[in-house]
Amino acid sequence: MIIDDLKNKILEFNATARVLVQEFGHRIKFAKYVVSEAIKKKEHYTDEKLANFVGTSEIGRLIGFKRIPNPSSFSKFRERAEPQIFEFVANMVLQLHYKDKTLTHIAQDSTDVDAWSEEDKSADWGKRTIPKKRQVDGKKGVESFFGYKLHAATDATTDIPIAFFIRPANKHDSKLFGTIFGRIKKTFRIGFKAKYLADSALDSSKIRQELRYNDISDLIATNGRGHTESRTPDDPDYGKRWSVERCFSRLKDMFDLSKNRFIGKKKVMIHIYSCIIAYLIEYL
Repeated sequence: MIIDDLKNKILEFNATARVLVQEFGHRIKFAKYVVSEAIKKKEHYTDEKLANFVGTSEIGRLIGFKRIPNPSSFSKFRERAEPQIFEFVANMVLQLHYKDKTLTHIAQDSTDVDAWSEEDKSADWGKRTIPKKRQVDGKKGVESFFGYKLHAATDATTDIPIAFFIRPANKHDSKLFGTIFGRIKKTFRIGFKAKYLADSALDSSKIRQELRYNDISDLIATNGRGHTESRTPDDPDYGKRWSVERCFSRLKDMFDLSKNRFIGKKKVMIHIYSCIIAYLIEYL
């Protein structure tokens, strides 16, 4: 069950959703379904269990449910809802919590989200590292997968995702750097000589130049090309890059990110953003 300590956070997200759904032309009561989707991810509920929970619990009553809803109302909500509502809710609450904070270490990476079906016309083929449990003799390798990627950056001191975008699986990490870094610069305060942490996917002279222009240290692994050897930065803070990996691991293991059962970009985005909101409710 949802622990009492999270009640205030859930109500905070609900209040933000109540404002935003009206901007999208929905009635205020639409907001309770936005928050319900996050509760569903946190508690690993089916729509049936979610309906029973929100219809009988104090939290359900506080976010606006007066009785047990028909479970089909959640699937109807996902048909009508705009993914941007979820994205904006997450970002607005983040801005509120980070308005007085200064970012000193930022980590960027991406993670795979498998498509539910190869009939998903919005998904595409991409590459990913073979999971450890399927590696032979501990040797890393890559494999193809069909689906999407969640590109994200975290505050590497807290493991909180501060920028996140969803693209088909064939979109390379370096192509999202400008989008992610632009969002961070626009939204948050970045400390002087802050450090940007990434693996060799962001090893680009253009990216390094952009970071240095903004007085940010580029702790990015070198991608061996030609006569250049692959290497990781010797700065001890480079280990903080694992912040974004921990975030992805929690999203998959604790908030059902890896259990995508939806077809089409819109529903997949709602699934992923709901997982992120659940993560923020837990860890902000």
